[in-house]
Amino acid sequence: MAEQHQVVNALSSVVNLAENDESDLALDGLGQLIEYYRVPVLRTEYEWLVIAATQLDSMDSLTDTGVERLVIADQPDD
Repeated sequence: MAEQHQVVNALSSVVNLAENDESDLALDGLGQLIEYYRVPVLRTEYEWLVIAATQLDSMDSLTDTGVERLVIADQPDD
């Protein structure tokens, strides 16, 4: 339960950065959070992150943290 609280706090910080026009820092924080907590990322979500990182000229936020190692397949539509 304590770890879940830490994840929520970390995500709140990322959201605050994004809301305050600190998108590049938010992307950095999100990449670090994903890596640290080993959060699985759907393929589609990763593609969205790549688009955002490319637009922000901040691909290192994803590559330096190794987020691509945590990408999993999207769930098939039922």
